[in-house]
Amino acid sequence: MEAGPHQQIVQTPPVTVTPRGILFFLVALTLIIMGVFRIDGDLIALGTAGLLLGLMVIVCGKWNLRGIHLKLSAPSRVFADTPFDLRLTQLNKRNLFDACSTDLELNLSHVSKIETHATWTAARSSSTSKLRGSIAKRGAISDHPCILSSAFPLGIFRFSKKITLEHEILVFPKPLVPEEFFANGEFDDAWDGGGFQSGDTPGEPRGLRPYQPGDRAKQIHWPATIRSQARGRSPRVREYDPPGLRPHHAVVIFHSFGTDHTLIRTDLFERSLSLACGTLRHLRGIGVPANLRADFLAWKSQKTFHAEAWSDTLTLLAQAKRSNHTEAHDVLTEIEATPAEDAIIIISDMPLTSWKHILPTRRVLIIDIQQHRFEQRDLNFKSRKPRRLKDLVKEDSRVTHPQQPDELNPQR
Repeated sequence: MEAGPHQQIVQTPPVTVTPRGILFFLVALTLIIMGVFRIDGDLIALGTAGLLLGLMVIVCGKWNLRGIHLKLSAPSRVFADTPFDLRLTQLNKRNLFDACSTDLELNLSHVSKIETHATWTAARSSSTSKLRGSIAKRGAISDHPCILSSAFPLGIFRFSKKITLEHEILVFPKPLVPEEFFANGEFDDAWDGGGFQSGDTPGEPRGLRPYQPGDRAKQIHWPATIRSQARGRSPRVREYDPPGLRPHHAVVIFHSFGTDHTLIRTDLFERSLSLACGTLRHLRGIGVPANLRADFLAWKSQKTFHAEAWSDTLTLLAQAKRSNHTEAHDVLTEIEATPAEDAIIIISDMPLTSWKHILPTRRVLIIDIQQHRFEQRDLNFKSRKPRRLKDLVKEDSRVTHPQQPDELNPQR
């Protein structure tokens, strides 16, 4: 089988015997042995025919997978751990023989397994399977192993070929919105610092008031309007408090600084990238322009608000590598260089206790890498007091002879 322009063939053991095949050949050998001991030509002929049939099955099974090419169609840019649609096409380039009962096992990025089955693929034709999968880890991935196998015919052998499909997929970090945004809402509707802007969400409802020119129709409170007009008064509309305030601009500082003897964990770096991606995505959603300053970007300011800048930022996050030479003065320099009217958000893959003490007195929003804390529960080894037989008999009598309400309360 020749390799196509987007695939590479890796030779693997092509034939394995299935449990049905083991039973089939045991029966054939048993017939031959019994025919030799009994000097019975019919048994020997039946056993030999079974072995010859097995050889014919091997030839047909190998031919069934010959000339089969695979093609993968999938998005080129996806978020980690987010399902997406893809298509796996099986091309039969033979001129005469169809491909029967083929199984496909696709390993997206060598991790996620997706299985499908093609019952029939005609000669000089193709069959396409619509699948859905996800990739757990971020990064740039190009190779996707796929195993093409079939038990056709008779199911006594399993024929397989390993094919590596080439398709570039850029996987962005999974966006996680930090819980700090919802703790006090200071970045959404409660900002009291400099450089503010009004939010786009209405304030809290205050009450009802008479209709005024310029009020929108959807603000009319119809039940109160009907009652008001029945008394000969004007319609009533809902009145809201003024919308909240948001920062006019924000700066997200990402660093990997920690004091000595602090354990470095690669899983926390991946989680911090997800929190950074979710933070920037949330700021874009509420209309707050933000710049990303990270040590893995050599502290180069990266814009994230506009579509093209956001696409470039996601690419940088997908290809990010942890910086191992971040110092405390680097973080302090970035904080001091930020204008006073800009809001500052700090994210790190190191625990708060290893770097929080170096921060200045300036107001900042700190994203804790440990978003979930599990409380320790005391183990209780106290055994329940065994119930006496007399108590069990009383409960059984209450179930079989339920009391009436007057019996439960004699004072009635």
